[in-house]
Amino acid sequence: MFHETIVHACGASEGPVSESHALMLLRRALNRRYGFEATLNGGASIRWPPVDLTAQANVLRSITLKPETPVGTLDDATRARLALIGLGDARHVLTADARHIVAGDTQIPMGESARLRARRLVAVDRGGRVRLTLAARLGLLAHDHAQTGGPDGFAMCSCGFTANAPTGEAAETVLRGHRQAVTARFVESIDAAYAAAISSR
Repeated sequence: MFHETIVHACGASEGPVSESHALMLLRRALNRRYGFEATLNGGASIRWPPVDLTAQANVLRSITLKPETPVGTLDDATRARLALIGLGDARHVLTADARHIVAGDTQIPMGESARLRARRLVAVDRGGRVRLTLAARLGLLAHDHAQTGGPDGFAMCSCGFTANAPTGEAAETVLRGHRQAVTARFVESIDAAYAAAISSR
């Protein structure tokens, strides 16, 4: 689940939305070529200009998606486990004395499996199949492309991309364009099977 905030010319509205609704919004933003990017909390920010170019010409409209449970810090061990689960074929296994996730040939310890579920980084369907939540995937993407600082006129991304511009603000605009591009590629890469798994919840 996500919390959606919509800002428009007449004010703002907000409320809870499902994973499938959040994915629909991201796909619509991709199709309409809106500016949008993943956020570190596991959500997304979508912005677009108003249709009416009269009195409200300077009002940008936006949708902000925040997961009910923010992704939080993703240390190397957590990222490695999520990467394994993201490869597919991960299962939630129940035995007489344990509940854990098995991803490929790797058994994730019971405590870590429970933490991944409690943080809502993974979801388990009725058949025991495990997938990364949309919030986890957005959070991983945002952490891979977070701004890491730099001198005035430079903006650096954790992926290695560097923006060089006359001012720091201009460099950050270039970096934002980079983040929007990688987020668009991410949304474009979401396959029908993942979308169906989200919709079935």
